[in-house]
Amino acid sequence: MRRLALALAAVLIAAAACHRKPSVPPDVVARVGERMVTLGDFKRYLDRNTGTDLAQLGPEVASAMVDQYLEEVILSEYAATHGVEIPAEQIASSVRNDAGVTVIEKRDEMRRQKLIGDQSENVPAPSDADIRTYYDQHPAEFRSGEEVHVKQILVHDEAVANDIAAKLKAGGSFEELSSQYSLAPNAKKGGEIGYVSRGELPKMFEDEIFALKPGSVSGIIRTDASFHIFKVEDRRPPGVIDLPTAEPVIRERLKDDAIRARMAQLVAKARAELQVAVLTKRLPFKYTGGFSKSENE
Repeated sequence: MRRLALALAAVLIAAAACHRKPSVPPDVVARVGERMVTLGDFKRYLDRNTGTDLAQLGPEVASAMVDQYLEEVILSEYAATHGVEIPAEQIASSVRNDAGVTVIEKRDEMRRQKLIGDQSENVPAPSDADIRTYYDQHPAEFRSGEEVHVKQILVHDEAVANDIAAKLKAGGSFEELSSQYSLAPNAKKGGEIGYVSRGELPKMFEDEIFALKPGSVSGIIRTDASFHIFKVEDRRPPGVIDLPTAEPVIRERLKDDAIRARMAQLVAKARAELQVAVLTKRLPFKYTGGFSKSENE
């Protein structure tokens, strides 16, 4: 009887072991379906996408980055379970051209890109009526402030700046002096900056420029290591951007909005299909994100 009892106990122990969940490696910090995500995976993601070390982030920012990373993993896994696959030779070729990336990282990225591309192709273009409605409902977006048409000369030597200012005062051509002396990238184009509105340039420049009349030249404006001279060619009063001018911008914006909405729906659907859990005790910070928390692992 004693032997029988021992044998029965051994059978029961073996059966229990068969039904026990496989142990989770100690470096795993999240599960997405059957896939395990390690702390090392997350740190690599941070480094590749932000150039930031995890130790530099506060808990809320780190939690938000965990959620962003897991959403990308979810999309990749969802793509794989719905027939989106990338040929191995394409992945290998991309890995060779992207130093430091792993095969799995590149595979995930290419899966997501294909999934997003397929979804984007199915988003209908906004109609003319949609564009008109957006234009009518967002009038503040299509009001332009006062603008000035500006040209610039930039040098790093005060004596040169004084010499240029003297030549301008004597009637010298701003465009020719820019081409001859200016160190700005637009020098050979006569110092052309184009039309600017308030808020687009540093305030010390803006205050000087917007006080000038068309055809006038500023005094020398000194910064830490440079000397600037500006010329105002023209001024545009505040106005309203008409619908034909605004239409391409609105069309692109509405399509982008539609793609984002489609992807948000896709992420929600993928999250519903895949069981996702963050193993909070394994993270080196307090997780406050939006995924389910598994605090007993």
